[in-house]
Amino acid sequence: MTARRTPLLIQTAWYVLEYHRHHRCPHCTDSGWCQDVQIARTRITAWYRFRQR
Repeated sequence: MTARRTPLLIQTAWYVLEYHRHHRCPHCTDSGWCQDVQIARTRITAWYRFRQR
């Protein structure tokens, strides 16, 4: 893997965030909280921390 290549799992996490910016999925609550969004954010954060090492 090259330094500039983003793993597929991280790209998918970005797609999840982009989707939830405009739409709701069946898992979204009325307050707007969604487990899928939390998982995506956690994966992206972990990836950035890994890259900074």
